[in-house]
Amino acid sequence: MIVLYILSGAFLGGMARYGFTKVLPAPVSTFAANMCGALAIGFAYGFVEQVSGALSEVLYPLAIVGFAGGLSTWSTLAKELGEMLKEKRYWKCIQYLFFTLALGIVLAWRGAMWAPIIYQNF
Repeated sequence: MIVLYILSGAFLGGMARYGFTKVLPAPVSTFAANMCGALAIGFAYGFVEQVSGALSEVLYPLAIVGFAGGLSTWSTLAKELGEMLKEKRYWKCIQYLFFTLALGIVLAWRGAMWAPIIYQNF
């Protein structure tokens, strides 16, 4: 059953990432998808910490591993960084990597902090 949860979440996350590519140009679409993925990981982790039992056993593989993993994309980030390096756009490459990592960590952390507050208010 866990594999089915992961596959379902990954399908939804992949579809969301595809939607970003249709609305935003690269690398903005990759950045947006990765930031939403980081926030989704934080929210899901925060919610998993609040619930127990069967719901947490479904939420973790579905939301964190499946959806957030399917939404975020390290391979495309690496490809875009490699292209920037090939084109000798070093400063843009450093900025892109820094903001992706820094903001991603902050969003995951904030999502994990906001999830219990949201959970308690519902």
